[in-house]
Parts: sequence; structure tokens; C-alpha cells
Amino acid sequence: MTTNRAPRTPVRMMLRGALVPGMIALIVLAGAFWAYAGEHAALSALAGAATVFVVLLAGLFGITAVVMGSTATSMAGAGVVYLGQLILIAAVVLVLRRVDWLDGRAFALAAIVQTLVMQVGQIAGYIRSRQEIHPGALDGGAR
Repeated sequence: MTTNRAPRTPVRMMLRGALVPGMIALIVLAGAFWAYAGEHAALSALAGAATVFVVLLAGLFGITAVVMGSTATSMAGAGVVYLGQLILIAAVVLVLRRVDWLDGRAFALAAIVQTLVMQVGQIAGYIRSRQEIHPGALDGGAR
């Protein structure tokens, strides 16, 4: 009796690679802005970093559906996920811009740093997942 295993995707390792550094960056960014500019900047930095954290994690779950689908539509699906992430971040910015305590610079800087940290973590997770870029290419396809 053989069991069919589900196709292996890199998403689990990408999630792990983004989750831990993202959580650490939340604390570090809020603390750094608190020390530099006070509690309003710390709250703003926390809001910016948390927004990006949640949106990028939601995007990883969206990518799971894209990876499990047809390879012919994977780039279009990834584009839809990316566009959805941008729309969510813009919606949060529009909602929070009327809040009195929001420091726009702290929010933006923390969001940018959090994005970089999590993207590097996702890439590192993808590399650690040992996912083939061209499945079957090493099985004698190119001679």
C-alpha cells in the first residue's frame, strides 16, 4: 500500500523564516522609536510594523493557494496576492491617518524596515526549503 504525499511547497519554511525575525523586529522597532522619540513614535512604529507583519503573513497564506494551483497561472496569482497586500496596507494607512497619536515618519520607517526584514526572512526560508526551480531539470531533461 502506497500513500500519495501532498506536493511539497516552500511556504512552511518561508513562513518560519519570516515569522521569527518579524516578531523580533516588532519589539526592536517599538523600543528603538520609544528611546528616540517617545511613546507616540513607539506606538506609531508598532502600528506600522504590525500592519506589515499581518499583511505579509496573510500574503504567505494566499501564496499557498497559488502554489497549489496550476503552474500556468502562478505568476498571475502571485501578482494578485501582491496587489492585495498593497491595497490592505493602503487601507490601514487611510484609516490611521486621522488618529491623533500617529507619527507618520515612525509608522513609515518601521513599516519599511519590517518589510525588508520579513522579505529577507522569506527568501532565506525559501532557500532552506530546497525547492527545485525547474522540477525535473536534473532528471536528464538538459543534455
